[in-house]
Amino acid sequence: MVSSNDVAKLAGVSQATVSRVLNNSEKVNAATTKKVNDAIQELNYRPNAAARSLISRKSGIIALMCGPLDDPENAEFSGKTIAYAREKGFITELHIQDPNEPAAVFESIGRSQAEGILAGPIMLVGAGVELLEKSGIPYAFCGMEYQGNGSFISMDNRAAGSMAADYIYSLNHRVVGWLGGNSDEPRLHDRYTGFLERMKQQEIEILSATDAISDWDPILSAMMARKDRPTAIVAATDAIGAYAIDFLIAYGYSIPEDISIVGIGNSKQAAMNYLGLTSVGLPGETDIFKAGVDQLIARINGDSIVPVPKGGLMPELFERKSAVAI
Repeated sequence: MVSSNDVAKLAGVSQATVSRVLNNSEKVNAATTKKVNDAIQELNYRPNAAARSLISRKSGIIALMCGPLDDPENAEFSGKTIAYAREKGFITELHIQDPNEPAAVFESIGRSQAEGILAGPIMLVGAGVELLEKSGIPYAFCGMEYQGNGSFISMDNRAAGSMAADYIYSLNHRVVGWLGGNSDEPRLHDRYTGFLERMKQQEIEILSATDAISDWDPILSAMMARKDRPTAIVAATDAIGAYAIDFLIAYGYSIPEDISIVGIGNSKQAAMNYLGLTSVGLPGETDIFKAGVDQLIARINGDSIVPVPKGGLMPELFERKSAVAI
């Protein structure tokens, strides 16, 4: 692990000078400050928790990590979190994860001067998580369970998948499609795991597509071309469920008369009248985004936090018009 001694050696200064630069001391001239900062950047150095405690300056910044904003869950997370953090006296810097280079966002976080990090639904990669653990910066996860040294606030995603399975089974569907659940995204993988476990118990045939898929058209085409095509599809997110509805209607299917669709997330989009997507999720009054900010601020201030139940908060079923019994 890189230390301040390594920075001092590379910059050709004393460790005390490195400490002064970290503290924004006016006693260090511009040329020396630049050498130290260049060394910090080259070594990707981040002060550990003990060193950070010596720095009295508060940045008033919270760093947000989230996935692409074309996913409604990510957009909602970032929008609500930024607004609530402002109410609590913090400004935010947004770090968006590129699915093609998922580790890069952790590297950018490592260069942040934020007092705390709040991570939304993201892809976890080993090297990135290690950087987060070693950063010495308080952090929390919002929207997914995490077992590291941070805290989390989330729906119980495995329970959500199980609940969707029970609902579809209660409607007498016996050939069922599943869309989503990439193993690199823990919240989606947990939803698929809960769904699959419950459906296996019922001995129901599952037609699943769970990889990192960017184009659902061929997947849906293949499912509907089968002789034993599914009578219902469950999607790992409401966004995927909405896409499935649009695709199927475009190809002449009626929803739910020809095929039922269920999503997970209970997003605002799902509740809109034009879509009416039946979904499993948390009630609208349950604001995990505010709770995530509150948890992170408590960690920044060294205050105690109220632990979340193991697995997360229990979801509910919201029946709308996209699924019916057969």
